[in-house]
Amino acid sequence: MSVVQRRILSGVVFGLLTLLVVYLGGVLFFVAVLTVAMLAGREYQRMIAQGGYRPFYALQLGLTAFFLLGTVWLSPEAILGGLTLILISSLAWQVGRRYEEEQPFVDWALSLAGALYVGWLFSHFLMLRGLPGGFGWMLLALFSAWACDSFAYVFGKALGKHSFFPQISPRKTWEGALAGWVGGTGTSLLIGWVLGLSIFQALTLGLAISLAATFGDLVESMIKRHMGVKDSGSLLPGHGGILDRMDSLLFVVVVVYYFLIWIMGN
Repeated sequence: MSVVQRRILSGVVFGLLTLLVVYLGGVLFFVAVLTVAMLAGREYQRMIAQGGYRPFYALQLGLTAFFLLGTVWLSPEAILGGLTLILISSLAWQVGRRYEEEQPFVDWALSLAGALYVGWLFSHFLMLRGLPGGFGWMLLALFSAWACDSFAYVFGKALGKHSFFPQISPRKTWEGALAGWVGGTGTSLLIGWVLGLSIFQALTLGLAISLAATFGDLVESMIKRHMGVKDSGSLLPGHGGILDRMDSLLFVVVVVYYFLIWIMGN
């Protein structure tokens, strides 16, 4: 089986499982998001460890679980208070590191960044699904992001000639990026219309989703390039790791959620 065939097969299986879990919602959806977030967090830790740093495992994975659990069961004030206590205690713990060649503050900061990048962004899957009509909005986010990624990949390979952020991801091209934006925006227009958005609202959201998907992908590419790794993992054949598959969606669900909260007043 070729790389492209493995990529298509694993993508279809992963997509169908995702849609099933999103549809069922409830405890199953929470457990699935928590599991995927923990796996993505481990991939992030392995990447920064390969880059020569020492991740603070307890801080990152603990904060990831805290964000996801807090989204469901805690008030915003409790989340803020718990986060403050965790940050103070974890930073104080780093003072005890004894070896001069270590870089405790950098390790702490990278671990905190991983908790925010993985844990906090993943918590928006739960928040978006929990909104009125959350299943439909999740479908809009998923299909628009997938369309953006797929159009960018196919048309970039077929027509790409002009590099797009070559210092971060040399294989990405302007042709692929533009095709991705067309695919993502078009999908958002169609699903948004079904969900009751005006053409202007759906177009605005589609453009925001497409840009978010593109830069979500570029952010992970930036991390991988800095740490000297090709893929975040090998769990998904043809795609790499969980983060390689979810990088665009992490930014997209945030955009969709706050569009609904701030613009639509959900």
